[in-house]
Amino acid sequence: VCTAHGVRLVDAAFQFPLRHPAVVSVIPGGQGLGEMASNLTAAKAVIPQALWEELKAEELIRADAPV
Repeated sequence: VCTAHGVRLVDAAFQFPLRHPAVVSVIPGGQGLGEMASNLTAAKAVIPQALWEELKAEELIRADAPV
């Protein structure tokens, strides 16, 4: 599903918990500059709303997930 929308799975996974109103921060692991750079890339990635809707339609995330 992510590939069809041109989104890396890691980017969507990174941003998903931040879309819940009760979540104020996420602490990603990072062991070295390479992983920190990857985390920044994931945080800045543009995730189209259509991806979240398709994930719901395919029942890969809950229908009531705040996205």
